[in-house]
Amino acid sequence: MKRHHRIFALIVVILFAGCGNVSKPKLIDKEETYGTDGESLSIFHRIAEGDGGLGLKFPGFIISVEKAYRKNIRKDIEKDTVFEIINDEYFHGNNAYQKSVSRILDDRKRTFISHLVEYRMDSYKGYIREDFFYNAYDKCFDTKKEDVYLKGLLKLDELRNRIFMNDGETPYTHIFLYCMGWNTDQQESIRNYNSLFSHIIKEHKAGTTFRPLFIGISWPSEWRSRFLGGFISAISYGAKADDADEVGLMWVNKIIWNILTPLKGAKQIPLIVVGHSFGARAVTRAVFSNGLIDIPVGEKGLPAVPKEAYDIDLVVGLQGAFSIRRFIQEDGYEGSPYSDFARNKYAKKFVFTWSRHDFANPIAKFFTGASHIGGVYGHELSLDHQDIFNHYKIEVETDNCNYDVTVKEIQREGGEKIKEEKQLGWNESFQHPEKVSIVDASELIKNKPYGKGGNAHSDIYTPGVANFMWNCIHNIENIQPWR
Repeated sequence: MKRHHRIFALIVVILFAGCGNVSKPKLIDKEETYGTDGESLSIFHRIAEGDGGLGLKFPGFIISVEKAYRKNIRKDIEKDTVFEIINDEYFHGNNAYQKSVSRILDDRKRTFISHLVEYRMDSYKGYIREDFFYNAYDKCFDTKKEDVYLKGLLKLDELRNRIFMNDGETPYTHIFLYCMGWNTDQQESIRNYNSLFSHIIKEHKAGTTFRPLFIGISWPSEWRSRFLGGFISAISYGAKADDADEVGLMWVNKIIWNILTPLKGAKQIPLIVVGHSFGARAVTRAVFSNGLIDIPVGEKGLPAVPKEAYDIDLVVGLQGAFSIRRFIQEDGYEGSPYSDFARNKYAKKFVFTWSRHDFANPIAKFFTGASHIGGVYGHELSLDHQDIFNHYKIEVETDNCNYDVTVKEIQREGGEKIKEEKQLGWNESFQHPEKVSIVDASELIKNKPYGKGGNAHSDIYTPGVANFMWNCIHNIENIQPWR
């Protein structure tokens, strides 16, 4: 037998031997129950395997949201199980807004919380310990008895208890909630949180106590296909935009208003909410949805949101991917859901960056017609509404060894469109929640990261961005005497 014949015969033997004893993924039983099996969906529950290979480098929580067919995550679905109740009076007769929310939630698939993880310092062993206090993929989780949709909701109650318990001996000084954007699987989300928040920790100035509560959201933000390749991402845009809104409406909404704002009110510490790209879409939708959605849970469930909810102190959208028309009264087919931001005082300050080097947000306009708040077209539209928006620019220090940034008000822009009487100084702007701050970050967000699209859209994992974040936080702290 010739050599190449022997090699071919060996390959055939190996293939047949492999087919006779095919290995299965570790979580396949639960994955098949929920319909989250396969390489394109397992990327959103990688840490659920519990192998310790992923995790935060600092204490905090990861809240993992996935998506599945309704019948796979609710019991007695044939009895017309109610997933949520929309409080229609919330819309105040705004039909466009009401239709927009109903369309987002009218999906044959629904998002659900599949696992919650705490990362905390083990003082005895000196390392960050991974602690699952809910995992719908655990081999002991009984899918025949448990309603995974409601179970995830009810486990937010334990999240709240852990947060308040951890605040006991060494109190928190700040609360941070982060959410990442489009085409970011769970593994990459955690990597990004490690990068973003490690810079926040490093850039904190010595001399003051800093013990932050960190919560990061993982959500099903992308489609994958070996056959279609990158084309699948382009056609997923609309679906993932709706998913970001749903995650905000349902889950981030509950986390912010049922857990974090009560802690902020009780401890008198700042609450900072940060989103990148579609993550900014999710968190802003959550900020403006307090009281909008109820999830029937029988006798158990999270307590009612306080009637006089505490304001969120700071909302930062890094290259936000949603229409700026959401802030403009009676503008846009979505019904301007954020246009009452000043009257209802959802947050003390909204800050959004844009960059001329960001190609992702401007390209979206050609597919959807939306002028994204994190892109050049959103910036141009904001100049026509200076009663709502103020405009600023980040300047970067010329010293290559210095990561300090300065934020200055813009004096002249777009054919001298800036109206002097409408403009506020950067520090002064934090005393005016009735104005949204639009910040040109072109000098800071300008480089193309490897493995990312949209040119500089994702150039946010830098000490300079952390420095900018601290600039915003200090301005909030200066107008609110926390201690």
